Amino acid sequence: MAAVLAQDLLNQGLNIARAQPYLAAATALLPIAIWVLVKVSPYLPAFSYRHVSDVKKTMKDFEGDYVQSPDSADHRRDYYTKTTETFYNLITDFYEYGWGQSFHFAPRYKDESFEASITRYEHYVAANLNIPTPYNAVADNALPRVLDVGCGIGGPMRAVAKFFKYQVRITGVNITKEHIARATKFNAQQGIENCDFICADFNHIPVPDNTFDAIYDFEATLHSTDLLTTFKELFRVLKPGGRIVTAQYCLVNNYDANNARHVDIIRRVDNTNGCYTAGRTVDQTTANLKKAGFKILSAQDVFTKEAKSDVKFSQVFESTNSQRFTGTKFGLWATYIFCFVGETLRLLPRGTTQVQSMLMGAAESFKEAGRENILTPGYLFVMEKPKTGRSASPRSSRV
Repeated sequence: MAAVLAQDLLNQGLNIARAQPYLAAATALLPIAIWVLVKVSPYLPAFSYRHVSDVKKTMKDFEGDYVQSPDSADHRRDYYTKTTETFYNLITDFYEYGWGQSFHFAPRYKDESFEASITRYEHYVAANLNIPTPYNAVADNALPRVLDVGCGIGGPMRAVAKFFKYQVRITGVNITKEHIARATKFNAQQGIENCDFICADFNHIPVPDNTFDAIYDFEATLHSTDLLTTFKELFRVLKPGGRIVTAQYCLVNNYDANNARHVDIIRRVDNTNGCYTAGRTVDQTTANLKKAGFKILSAQDVFTKEAKSDVKFSQVFESTNSQRFTGTKFGLWATYIFCFVGETLRLLPRGTTQVQSMLMGAAESFKEAGRENILTPGYLFVMEKPKTGRSASPRSSRV
């Protein structure tokens, strides 16, 4: 744009000195523009939104049904299935582009890559499912059955399936049809075996009691409006003696319910991530899991130094430690500009820029929550459905 303006000035016979600043600006910005284009342009097809007929209207509907202002009544729970599916229909393209195929955080060592930390965390969770190896099963119906709660587009499913060398049958339950379609496609591309899907609400899973040998949940139940109801359902479908591993969003000890800034940060985390963390303390979460009937074997915030995590969860959005260009402030703005230009040129659907703006708000709220040390996305509970008797107290564990 600066170069075009400078050329116009020259064409009008104005002094070349007058145009010089514009030429200098265009020259300085050209390498940056080329670099951003090279970085972002391969992802242009990712923002096709073939599964959403009107992105702008869908975004408006989501905000009307879900986004909560500081003074508004909380009516989000009345529409939780609708808003969760709508949220993921809006953001899946962006998550896949900016985060990868596993939509969760992971504890990370100092010199560990983002991708390696994601896989290691998924394998750690798989190892805690208490599924014995090696296997003696010779038929599909004899394989241990594992439930993936809120399976997304199947990133964790594929990692867990590979960890067990396909000697388990994993069923993913998800409310978003588009997620299941993509997960099925990626599984076929990668030759993943023994995986299937159920399109359903995880509060009402259409399977008999005591179906699964083990269950895992990578932050999916942050979309639960009622943890007790959700985990009673997971208790129902788990076999007695079976394990469940769940990563919970929890407010930690630094959170002060009387601190207006803390309350506002968590409100914005909920608004921009389609979740319900407000009021969800460690003690409240623990109490609900016990009320559901589970015996808690271990429980710990995996993003602490005590758990051997060198990088705070929120640092994925900080340029110095992110290892994710798309998560940094510069990367977020580059994507925003890319979306704005693409939308203006009608290469991207109307509303794409608005979705990116919401996700920029999500990144900022996570950064603030991390800096204030009031939230963790990884309070990891390892639990068991007792064969008989009552549950015991949790102990600490390490990732």
